[in-house]
Amino acid sequence: MLTKIISISLIILTLCACEQNKHKSVEETIHPTDTSCIEEILNAKSDILNHKLVFCNYVGNIIWQPLRAEKEMDSLLKLHNIEYKNESSPCIIQENKNYHCYCEFMQEQVNIKYGDKFTDSLLYIADSLFILKNLDKIYDNGSTANSWDKPPVFPGDSSYDQTNHSGLQKEFDKLVKYTNTYRYKKGENAMAMLEFFLDIDQNGKAKITDTQYVFWDDKTKQEDYNKEHYEYLRNIAAILIENTKWTPAKIKSISVKSKNDIFVYLK
Repeated sequence: MLTKIISISLIILTLCACEQNKHKSVEETIHPTDTSCIEEILNAKSDILNHKLVFCNYVGNIIWQPLRAEKEMDSLLKLHNIEYKNESSPCIIQENKNYHCYCEFMQEQVNIKYGDKFTDSLLYIADSLFILKNLDKIYDNGSTANSWDKPPVFPGDSSYDQTNHSGLQKEFDKLVKYTNTYRYKKGENAMAMLEFFLDIDQNGKAKITDTQYVFWDDKTKQEDYNKEHYEYLRNIAAILIENTKWTPAKIKSISVKSKNDIFVYLK
């Protein structure tokens, strides 16, 4: 699989090299008073004359967000004699100043030489390589480092939604029976739902790890009622969740294990 991805990458990168950068250069946007930007451009030009190209990955400022496939991206860049650099951003932005002139000018030169889609293609390949090396990891949607591209899908889901699964809801509604002792939801802002925390493996097998029951009356402010129905409601949903094969979460079309937080809505 790794060999196949690398082979495809060579084709993609060859095609990318045919494209030319037609965007306005960072040099044309420098404010006359931005001396630090002017100096950075001069440094970049000096490095380029010494056959040095640099790719910058922007990692934020206070919250550092490194590229999860940094090692893979660095290795791919080295094949083209390009260095990898993490670029942070300032917390305070001053007017008429560009804080990334070196990186932006370097990116322009990379685009001119290899095409506008070159680095995006490399990032895609690098992330694919990282995922294939880490199929044992459980991914979620809570952070950049562990986020999937597409959440798991229950059969019949009408869209990609990480918490609301229309296919599951439809099957649940077919099976559930509300008795005359069940207290129905009333009021526009009232809530009645089951919240499931579950893991879904790369083959689409789901396992519930925890369940929360959410009942709240927006008029009386009462909550946690219908307790005598909790087990019945949970069992119906749990059987559907755990006995149905899901389409697993995807990263770059690769099936991965995922941690999920989903809702089943009640009347």
